[in-house]
Amino acid sequence: MQPALQLPPAQPEEMPLDFDPLAPMAWQAGFHRDVTLVPWGENPVRGAKRAAGLFDATGAFMPEGQCWRYRAGPITVPPVPPAEMGQIERLEGRWLFGGLCYGHFGHFLVESSTRLWALDALDGIEGIVFYPKQQLTHERRQFRHLLPFFAAMGLEHLAIRAPQKPVVIDELAVPPPGFGMEEMMAGRPEFRAWMRDNLGAAIAADGPEAVYVSRSRLPSKRGSVLMEDRLEHLMEAAGYTVIHPQEHPLEQQIALWKAARRIVSLDGSALHLAAMVVDPATQVAILNRGPSQNIEDYILQFNHFAGIAPLRVEAINGFFSRAGKRVKKRETYATLDFPSAGAQLAAAGFIPSAEGWSAPTADTVASAAAEAEADLGEPLARHEMTWA
Repeated sequence: MQPALQLPPAQPEEMPLDFDPLAPMAWQAGFHRDVTLVPWGENPVRGAKRAAGLFDATGAFMPEGQCWRYRAGPITVPPVPPAEMGQIERLEGRWLFGGLCYGHFGHFLVESSTRLWALDALDGIEGIVFYPKQQLTHERRQFRHLLPFFAAMGLEHLAIRAPQKPVVIDELAVPPPGFGMEEMMAGRPEFRAWMRDNLGAAIAADGPEAVYVSRSRLPSKRGSVLMEDRLEHLMEAAGYTVIHPQEHPLEQQIALWKAARRIVSLDGSALHLAAMVVDPATQVAILNRGPSQNIEDYILQFNHFAGIAPLRVEAINGFFSRAGKRVKKRETYATLDFPSAGAQLAAAGFIPSAEGWSAPTADTVASAAAEAEADLGEPLARHEMTWA
């Protein structure tokens, strides 16, 4: 008989996670028996948070089943279970709890791979079970495009589940997360080591030594810099191969990152994968592309995962955002100070010289902004930026 599921007493919404990137995790490998996973709660929640949770064999809520995006507080809240759960599916055997399954690859890598490090300490695992991020009729749609990642990790033998209805799990291991956003981007020691040892271990380096990572073929709303085509041409003239990571299968992306010895990129989620597999001798330069300051995440990750201190290029003198709307910092179109960017790259030895890195005319900038407006289908407003 299924026990009554019990919500915990009221608790503060923000409960910081104990996350020290230099300290080993104290988790003891083991399994909880007869765990009920509730993927969707009946209670409404605010903003990006959502209700989902684990309950033990007595029906008590399991705090270790909460998920974290930032250290400051969990992104999941205890769920009010459905009033009538009916006949519940049972997942037989031993499973690893994976957290919240994001469909976007960058978010999946940062937020859904965070507990995989514990697999080396567990025997007889049947599969990995997640909370779904989206409500879908067929749960496989949540993760089928991510199966190459599990293959690249050597985990293709494991079952993957993201059930849309409550399930009971015979035995479930629930390790703490070892990775995340902001300060969690440094990773915990066990997570970093596991990724470095396993991700793409069977994939050989294959690709050019110098690559420029472009955002020019991403959807318009993702944001970038104006006139990135000009930046591409300048980097090609300096001996770089322009790559668009999203156009390559995962195995080829890993091969490219392993082969690269110089990487120049705008800050963007493609760098999360690069930091996990790149050779520690590789030189990396990251151009801050706007007001979000997410560049801090990538610098932190390269430093802790690969021992690389990327060159930070600050050369944005303004940006455009949707006129009359709240600025979404990650969706802006920045204007690059080309002479400054070229000078910084040349001084650090990434390009032979800054020759040709001249400032575009006002008319050229206006034309590029008009093209961005046409792509978005709405007007843009200009904002100035200065760097100390």
